Amino acid sequence: MYAHSTESIQTELAGTGLAVSRDLMVGIAPFVIGLVIVGVLIGAVVLGIRVKKREPATPRPEEQPRAPERDHPPGVVHEHPEPHELPQDGVRRTAHHLGGPGPNA
Repeated sequence: MYAHSTESIQTELAGTGLAVSRDLMVGIAPFVIGLVIVGVLIGAVVLGIRVKKREPATPRPEEQPRAPERDHPPGVVHEHPEPHELPQDGVRRTAHHLGGPGPNA
């Protein structure tokens, strides 16, 4: 009876040691991986700051390009093309007979 109990206690203790080391790995491994990821992210930020410092400075307002002077807002059309005259000969015309848009069509 005692031999069986001693053997089962030793088995439980061996299993407990394995469980404890496994629990430590389950807790420590993600922590170490997290530290590595944080280190990589910090390194990326530092590298980005260095690259940004090497770039030329943004131009001052007086160095900015200027829009051309206009008397009307951009996109407003003041010219209207002449309408195309179609022959009144009674023949039906489709789009490919009429030609493309524009004054030379």
